[in-house]
Amino acid sequence: MRPERLVLIILLMLAGCATPKRDAEAEARGYERGYGQAVKEQYWIIQNQQRAPQPAAAPQNP
Repeated sequence: MRPERLVLIILLMLAGCATPKRDAEAEARGYERGYGQAVKEQYWIIQNQQRAPQPAAAPQNP
């Protein structure tokens, strides 16, 4: 194995150890917030689909 590759592999392994850990609670709150927003959007889509269309205005003869 070439020394450059060995150094690269070691640096990549060290970089993986240096990444910050994610906060599980914050991630769960973000998921819940996004899920709630999607539910609201779907609710309003369904509500708008169920509204009765407005009758077209009858043409007036002058």
